[in-house]
Amino acid sequence: MKKIKKFYHHHLARPIYSTIKPLQPILKFKKRTFFDKFKVKIEGGKRFWLYNNAYFWDTELFWQGFERLKYENRTREVWCFLAERSKVIFDIGANTGWFSMMAKAYNRNAKIFAFEPQPNIYKVLKKNNEINDFNICCEQLALSDQKGKLPFYNTGDTTFSNINTMHGSLNMAWRTKGQKSISVEVSRLDSYIEKNDIPSIDLMKIDVETLEYEVLIGYGEFLHKHLPILILEIQNEKIGTDIGSVLGNKYTYYWIDEEVGLIEVSHLGRNNDQENRNYLLCPNRKKNLIMEFVSE
Repeated sequence: MKKIKKFYHHHLARPIYSTIKPLQPILKFKKRTFFDKFKVKIEGGKRFWLYNNAYFWDTELFWQGFERLKYENRTREVWCFLAERSKVIFDIGANTGWFSMMAKAYNRNAKIFAFEPQPNIYKVLKKNNEINDFNICCEQLALSDQKGKLPFYNTGDTTFSNINTMHGSLNMAWRTKGQKSISVEVSRLDSYIEKNDIPSIDLMKIDVETLEYEVLIGYGEFLHKHLPILILEIQNEKIGTDIGSVLGNKYTYYWIDEEVGLIEVSHLGRNNDQENRNYLLCPNRKKNLIMEFVSE
């Protein structure tokens, strides 16, 4: 059976999809591929595999290709650049693991930790790690400012199923329409660091749907010891102000304009538009690493 499947994938399905993929912008194909996995090609000749599932952005990535996908263009570029120059990377709210897989493709020597509490998404994250033969440490765990079992909320009829909605959060007040919940394991970041004897963190992405501040509070005293470069989504100015209160004067803030690059700002969450809510927070001592992306 495996031999038949392999023959079908390599000699029938792949040539067919290679032929029709250029027509996607015209015909607007939305159906998923029939492959168990598909290859993602990124800059510098790097590549990795993604497991074939029904999730929206993975489908878009297959049809459009990495280069044409209009989703966090500059964020991805800066992330990959910094991943090459980092030894320890944390991807908090990793979802299916795009950013973790990109980081590992660019830096096979990096130690990468990916956190995703939602069970159905975590399964895909773990599968993506396995099919690439990466050694990413995948954790079915939410990080916040407390520990224990807590409700995790998501919305929609297909929530927590194989057909996924992508915006789960520990925040009950976030996206309340059609809300459902499950219980997930939650830890503080400082407890995780102590338990796993992690000496430092160089680069960290946080995308936890409004609770980025709580993650940083849970980082505790290690935040100012490690001083990682942070890439995170900030939904509004209130959250931005809270985050700024934790960082003090050791960081410079940049809004990520996905068309232009990094734009230095004095306030977090004030520059948001409908599409761009990502920020890069850089320790002052590491600003030399990101200057080529900074727009005047």
